[in-house]
Amino acid sequence: MSRCPSLRTAPTMLLVLLAFWAGCDSGPTGAESRRFACTEDRECAGGFVCRANECLPEETPGTPDGGPDAGPPDGGEPDGGPDSGTPDGGDTSLPTRLAFGNSQPPLTVGQCSNAVEVETRTGTDTAAPVQTATVLTLSANPSAGLTFYRDAACQLPANSVTVEAGSSRAAFHVRGTVAQTVNLGVVAQGLSNANQALTFRAAAPTNLVFVTPAQTLPAGGCSARVEVEARDAYGNPASFPTARTVLLRAPSSAGVAFFADPACQTGLSEQVLAPGASRVAFYFKGRTGGAFNLSAIVAEQFSVFQRETLLPMVRTGFCSFSSSSTVEQCRVSPAQLDLSKTMLFFQANSYNNNPHTSNVRCALTARDTITCSRNDDGSEVDILWQTVERPSGLQVQHIPVLCKGAVTQVPVSPVSSLEHTFLLVSAEQGGTTLGDDDFFTARLVSANQVDVAFSTACNSGWKASLQAVESPDIHVTRGTTDRMTGTQITVSGLAPVDLSSTALLFTHRVSNTDAPVLCDRVLRGELTSPTTITFSRGAGNPACTTASVDAISWERIAFGASARTQHIPVTLNAPIESDDFAITPVDPTRSLIFASGQGPSGQAWGESSYASDDIAGAALGVFELEGDTEFEASRAAPLGTVRWNTTVVEFEP
Repeated sequence: MSRCPSLRTAPTMLLVLLAFWAGCDSGPTGAESRRFACTEDRECAGGFVCRANECLPEETPGTPDGGPDAGPPDGGEPDGGPDSGTPDGGDTSLPTRLAFGNSQPPLTVGQCSNAVEVETRTGTDTAAPVQTATVLTLSANPSAGLTFYRDAACQLPANSVTVEAGSSRAAFHVRGTVAQTVNLGVVAQGLSNANQALTFRAAAPTNLVFVTPAQTLPAGGCSARVEVEARDAYGNPASFPTARTVLLRAPSSAGVAFFADPACQTGLSEQVLAPGASRVAFYFKGRTGGAFNLSAIVAEQFSVFQRETLLPMVRTGFCSFSSSSTVEQCRVSPAQLDLSKTMLFFQANSYNNNPHTSNVRCALTARDTITCSRNDDGSEVDILWQTVERPSGLQVQHIPVLCKGAVTQVPVSPVSSLEHTFLLVSAEQGGTTLGDDDFFTARLVSANQVDVAFSTACNSGWKASLQAVESPDIHVTRGTTDRMTGTQITVSGLAPVDLSSTALLFTHRVSNTDAPVLCDRVLRGELTSPTTITFSRGAGNPACTTASVDAISWERIAFGASARTQHIPVTLNAPIESDDFAITPVDPTRSLIFASGQGPSGQAWGESSYASDDIAGAALGVFELEGDTEFEASRAAPLGTVRWNTTVVEFEP
């Protein structure tokens, strides 16, 4: 309560004198020097009311000259007319809303803004002071990366600011790290809120990033789209004011090429970030399996790399039968992508003279599984397998075959051309002698049929796995020989082929094999010239002619530009079990090796001089590439002399 004399009872002249009263405790409010403080109307003289803690005339603010809104001429109460104030008698001089007092230019991320001013205003949009300190709560939408501050250096974070009593303004600062447009908001109790848009722009680029994920794809396959983006220090997409060259690089060992199109037809080595653009895109493919760093470089500024993975075109692995197992599942890692584009080669070997134990067939039964089986257990069998998968240009049918007599007609899905198709076969069998019902010929006789033939009827224990492999990139010539009675037979007069890109595969059938002898029933086939093939047996033992080789069914596979081949004759004399052989350097991730003879136990057969028993392991080979310049040839039974014609095939993506 003021200690000044009561203004309600003072004469009018006294009011003038009170304006100069020297020791009045009411004192000035700070708004102007001749006003008096109050807390309620009864403390003020007649014709005055207490507003904003001051004794003020009853006339409406904004019309001090006694205009039509100032009330009666005698200074009494307003007449309550339509323009005398708010309809309900409220005070139009009090603030009712918030408003931004200035606009903000676009900011660069990381930049501290100028002062952002907020005003308290009346309903007629006039700035009006608050009677008591009023807290303004600050918000932003979206709010990611944005912070409010009290100070101009953006060092003192704040979620609110205060409009002090008697003032109508408050200010704050803002800084953002995300390039975006945000909606700034202020809210205060009893006042309507205010909003203002503020745009943050990216800063200058400071680095590159891959915005697409790392890829795993087959060697020779075209990648999905790869995108690289320039970003500022806060991670926002950013652009250069002028064009910048982005160099694309990968280790030469990966054999990677870059392309502008999703078919990988238009080659390139660099891309250009145009002015105002933040991204470049490209595609790639590689030849060599493995992981490698793919790099994008803005010269003399910055670079980025991403670890990509090329699945090897050729996967290789080992597994084995225990002495008590008849089925073995070999795991393929990494898994194949598509079995219809994958072919399987393998060699199985053991020191056993019984076909029911040593004869093995294998088939791809899942993307990560090769299933091998035999008729009976009794000995260990080692298996080396190789798969070949191409992203395109290869179609493979995997077909199980059961015995149906002397000739089994195997239906296949129609192939487009016999000249573009070859066969891979393996088989298991029962019995104790390696002979008539173990060896067979497999021949593609039409677009939808393969004939598997024995010299005598097969028995119920015989089962085979057949692959029909079709590719438009290859050219196959095939034929069947007459009976072979001596140690050698030659096929001549063939259309010439390029031996550096051609491989030989064959199957054969025999009769008169009752005696348990090996050397007269196992063969080696060799491309002896571009127009001839020679088949031989005995490995130098002239006595190995008792059994009759009734027919040899052969296929010459000319790969053309899709592969190159090396033909390496291999000889192991007793008691040599294994040896290493040199080759011209190859890429092991897209190369495989096999012997030309196939049938029981895969693509592993050669000729042997061993005549004391029918131990298949003396003529079956296992071939393993050891690095890029040599391979190891081994056999399970180091008996007599064995000769193979091995072929190394290095595929081109």
